[in-house]
Amino acid sequence: MSSDRRKKRRKKSSGKAVLVLLLIIFLLLDIFAVKNHIEKQKAKILPEVTIETGSRIGLSLFFQNGEVFDRTSFITDVSQIDTSVPGSYGIKILIWKFTVPVVLNIVDTTAPTAVAVPQSVYTDRLPDPSECVENVYDLADVTISYYEESPDISQGGEKLIPVKLEDAYGNVNVIHVPFTITDDHNAPLIYGPHDMEYFIGDTIIYRDGVYVTDNYDPDPQLEIDTSAVNTSADGTYPVVYTATDEYGNSTSTTVYLTMRTKPEDYVEPEIVYELAQEVLDQITEGQELTDIEIGFRIMNWARNNIHYIGTSNKNDWTIGAYEGFTTLQGDCFTYYACCKALFDVAGIDNLCVERYPAETSCHFWNLVYLDGQWYHCDSSPSFEHDGYWYMRTDDELDWSHRFDTEADLPPRATESVQDRLDFYNMTIREEEEE
Repeated sequence: MSSDRRKKRRKKSSGKAVLVLLLIIFLLLDIFAVKNHIEKQKAKILPEVTIETGSRIGLSLFFQNGEVFDRTSFITDVSQIDTSVPGSYGIKILIWKFTVPVVLNIVDTTAPTAVAVPQSVYTDRLPDPSECVENVYDLADVTISYYEESPDISQGGEKLIPVKLEDAYGNVNVIHVPFTITDDHNAPLIYGPHDMEYFIGDTIIYRDGVYVTDNYDPDPQLEIDTSAVNTSADGTYPVVYTATDEYGNSTSTTVYLTMRTKPEDYVEPEIVYELAQEVLDQITEGQELTDIEIGFRIMNWARNNIHYIGTSNKNDWTIGAYEGFTTLQGDCFTYYACCKALFDVAGIDNLCVERYPAETSCHFWNLVYLDGQWYHCDSSPSFEHDGYWYMRTDDELDWSHRFDTEADLPPRATESVQDRLDFYNMTIREEEEE
């Protein structure tokens, strides 16, 4: 082989070597650049990250400025980490084919939240603190208590009371709850209890006309104690009505229930009232009259239409009234009973008064509510006159009308109106102004 050919071959081989060398250099430079790029990415990864409970775990948390590079992912399955519970977790991140370990800290520094529930309470009736707030929110368990150990609600009025919310990690929030405090020491009032009279076998209506009011409690409780009542035997028994408000204030009143065996000749009240209505229509003649004018006519009718014979059936007032209306004769009980029936159908309150002590004989008359006060009215013949007594005070009664002033009767009028009564026209003259 000639020397020229050998030279050409050496020159060709030398060129290939240079080319290979250049390729190796470029490859090494590229690898170095890639490695340098990856190292720069790795350098931007935060080695330790702290988040609040309940936060979402994402790759951006672990990179400066939240900028995540390509070909980056979690090796650790972060979906298995419960972010509602504080703790520290080791996590691995893959960048290209490189593994980078990091630490995730989950902490709870957020105080619980809630909404105040305004309270309306009575003095010294402190509700449970949990009743004072609603919509309580926190990822951890929350303890609810009063900020002060024993808030003072001994005085009535408006007040803000702080309620403390503290979660399991010591985070505290204080909610100021408006309190309206009522100082209630007044017992409820009971209206309507009255002495009752029933026949054995009747249905007893203890609540008839009875109601209770209270200055604060809209629904005070009423209890009726009938434990002393024997509905199967004649007698008079106490019935105790007790009303209690929600604060515990209580009041009681006692009335008496009389049980009687029904007389064989008993007359139903409806029958008596029908007879009384006929008489009332006759004596009022459809006129618009005052209670005093109606009462005048009732007393006048009884005195002038019932003949006094000194005896009557006193088993029940309905029997006495029935005999009076149908026979027009009887004694003081008959006069009382007929007047009672007439006052009842006229809508005028009235009661029975009986002589006490009845040493020689009994006597009955009416106590009637007229012109806003209670007056004695007696239509039966009197030892003092041939007419009738109307609207008399206690002081204007004679010895034959003595009665038990301690009996359960309402307060009577004390000022006389006798000089203002016109028995002829059955009216009352207006009181003269001084």
